[in-house]
Amino acid sequence: MKKIEFTLLLLLVTVTFHAQKISGKILDKNDNPIPQARIGIENQEIGDITDSNGNYIIDLTNVDKTKIIKVIVNEYEPFKATIADFTKLQNHTIILKKKIINLEAVVINPKKYVLKNFGTSKSKKAYGGFDSSEPDDIFKEYAIKIKNKKNLKVNKININIVDQKFEKNVTFIFDIQNEKDGFPDDAQSLVNDPLRLTVTENDIKNKKISLDISDKSIWTDKDFFVLVRIADDFKGQFSFGGNIFAFSKDTYYRNYFGKWKKYSGGEPAINVDVMIEK
Repeated sequence: MKKIEFTLLLLLVTVTFHAQKISGKILDKNDNPIPQARIGIENQEIGDITDSNGNYIIDLTNVDKTKIIKVIVNEYEPFKATIADFTKLQNHTIILKKKIINLEAVVINPKKYVLKNFGTSKSKKAYGGFDSSEPDDIFKEYAIKIKNKKNLKVNKININIVDQKFEKNVTFIFDIQNEKDGFPDDAQSLVNDPLRLTVTENDIKNKKISLDISDKSIWTDKDFFVLVRIADDFKGQFSFGGNIFAFSKDTYYRNYFGKWKKYSGGEPAINVDVMIEK
């Protein structure tokens, strides 16, 4: 009898364990899959990234049921729910709605604006990066802070790469966010469209790649952050250029939706071209 009870207990434990591994899809309102969407636990390094068919698997074993599970994709409204509510659902397909940002028309007077570049650029020394042989690297996200008090429009994002070797290509995924308590804030993204750039090694000219976003209306008059991560299908490695031992510079980083961390003493070579008030 004891053997039977032990077997039943083992089965219950096994079922409970597997019940915490949730699989589903992330789709738009027309049932189209949303690839490279991140789903994760707020302030924890737990999550997954959807494949080309929008599929995800997230392991919620031993995670506090009061924690928040969320999905953030630039051009869509965020999805949030407590783990307790989420696990009760019979269908774990998540439908995201397009984000609507009401933008006021801005008339740019060339006499009142000037072109400038902010951030770190033209650095020859390796400083951080991504390596697909290190599993956690693929889910890492970097950010730099731009201090600002004037009205400006972001026109281009630039990255300096000093060392690279990859099989096919790499897709960079960017975001631009205002700050909260000194760190990037997912709830204050200034982006209403996907900001992605796919490059091969041959596309890297003079150790630099750029994404022109001058056709986007990305304005701010506050301190802001430029965020960058890569698509999870990347195979290979590369290093950013960086400003090493620059104690006036900071590097911000996180995994999934984990808490942002700050390293003071350098900054990856990420910079932006902007049009700013004189």
